[in-house]
Amino acid sequence: MKPLSPTFAQEVRRLRTERGLSLSQMAGLVPYSKGHLSKIENGQVHPNPEMARIFDSVLHADGHLIELADAPVRPIPSDHTALLTYDSMFDNHRALGHRLSPEVVLVSLRPQVDVLSSMARSADDPGLGRGLWLLAARYAEYAGWMEQERGDDASAAELTKRAVQYAAKGGDLELEAWALVRAAEFALYRGDAHQTVRLARKAGKSRSPAVKAGAAQREAQGYALAGAAGLCQEALDRADELQRTVGESPYGSTSLVDQVAIARAWSFHDLGRHAEAAAILDTQMPLIAPTALRARTRFGLRRALAHAEAGDVDHACELVTALVDDIRQVQSATVHIDLTAFSRLLTRLRPAAGREVMREINEILFAG
Repeated sequence: MKPLSPTFAQEVRRLRTERGLSLSQMAGLVPYSKGHLSKIENGQVHPNPEMARIFDSVLHADGHLIELADAPVRPIPSDHTALLTYDSMFDNHRALGHRLSPEVVLVSLRPQVDVLSSMARSADDPGLGRGLWLLAARYAEYAGWMEQERGDDASAAELTKRAVQYAAKGGDLELEAWALVRAAEFALYRGDAHQTVRLARKAGKSRSPAVKAGAAQREAQGYALAGAAGLCQEALDRADELQRTVGESPYGSTSLVDQVAIARAWSFHDLGRHAEAAAILDTQMPLIAPTALRARTRFGLRRALAHAEAGDVDHACELVTALVDDIRQVQSATVHIDLTAFSRLLTRLRPAAGREVMREINEILFAG
């Protein structure tokens, strides 16, 4: 095996020494023997992504070791044709992400993040390098979203962090603020209203209208989760005003025609205004492209929950029955949160129309 470029090895040794750790002490902190650590520090072992993440965490390298581990032994040649090719490929990855399970998409998506960052690092043309870093950031950010959909929040956070680093190298300093919007969304799905609002407010300090609009939507949803109706309405109004100033946003969903309307329906549902939420989603769902299965399942389930809580349980069961095949296909951890909520609702209400759909829900939730 050809030895690893000494950069990663030297940084591991330097950071370990700076922290006053012997090889024996270090071996107690990582799942590698003292002998294996010696080989790593001598450049005889090439780090895989998991190894790089472990060392980065233990040595508090703030992503530096992960970035160094991206670099191949030999630079990957790059040119503007490669940039254009990968740019068009990204749209294909995103199209697959709308329809397939995260596991399937990530198999091809994650390696492209590493390839693009390596090409960017070795690019001789500064303009080409910036373009490659920005594209690597888009790939990493989307891979982070797929990891969230897979239910792996730690990997989602790590990839989003890499996306921020890559974007900064390409000259985009606003992705860091968008990463806070994403983190607020993680907190929202955990049911943590305070953290959702805190992160959204921090993201709202961005100069980008697109980021500020997304931040206001998450802020509103956080308030709704806490039952703060007045603050929720103020944030929704602010989001609506900001969204009118945004053209084509480089951040967020490409599946929704009116993101603020969806956030409003989501918030109304959490505030107990179920009939209003259902009415909004009845209007918005036909606007989501039939190919955008991930968005259709997520917001279709919210629509069903709203109808059920508003008293029309039989119609809600019909809506979920129409979604079950798509839910099986996209295999979304975030969709499963609402699917579980719908299952609990059926258990409480016990409608006659719910017996068959309950069986299908249980098959989905406990498959494998």
